[in-house]
Amino acid sequence: TAALVEHYPMIVRTVGLHPNHAEDWTDDFPALLERETADQRVVAIGEIGLDYYRDHAEPAIQRAVFEEQLRLARRLDAPIVIHQRNAEDDVIALLKQEGPIRGVLHCFSGDREFASRCLELGLYLGVGGVATYKSSDSVRDALAFAPLNRVILETDAPYLAPQGHRGSRNEPAMIVRAAETLASIHGMNLAELAKATTDNAIELFGDSLADAIKAGTRRRACE
Repeated sequence: TAALVEHYPMIVRTVGLHPNHAEDWTDDFPALLERETADQRVVAIGEIGLDYYRDHAEPAIQRAVFEEQLRLARRLDAPIVIHQRNAEDDVIALLKQEGPIRGVLHCFSGDREFASRCLELGLYLGVGGVATYKSSDSVRDALAFAPLNRVILETDAPYLAPQGHRGSRNEPAMIVRAAETLASIHGMNLAELAKATTDNAIELFGDSLADAIKAGTRRRACE
């Protein structure tokens, strides 16, 4: 990712230790992450969080590493990108324990009740391919409940390709499928939805993302 950011001015990045790799955490990681966040094109700490679906790391270790990264994010006043699988209660508990923090619940796949708990903490909901699946009625219900100014579009590429492409490699261009689903939920056209969710992303991630979007617009104009 760092190499892509170096080459393409329209790309920004995040840094953090994913819960599946929590057992790789060492005492050097906080200083490393702090150095990385000094780069203006690092817009958040993440993905961080808890994953009880897979057994790549012991839950207790995941929680300890999540806490460490939450504290670092608060100290640096950096937003976070939260990964959560089968760990809703513990994620919410640790977020409450560590105090107010800006962030997005990446790849939201919960129901209305979990959405409400996230929104109460001031989090955004990340909307991607999962929202398009035929089996995701509860997710779409949650997104109908969530205010439009608290959602952000994403893809989780190369994973979780949207309906109609499941089983294939996901890519950024497929974000339009999630956008169409969210626009339908809110009774909006795609242009309105794109502006609203882009504004939300800039509100969360800041001027570096805004600059990257402008760079991408200029690049397309020159092609």
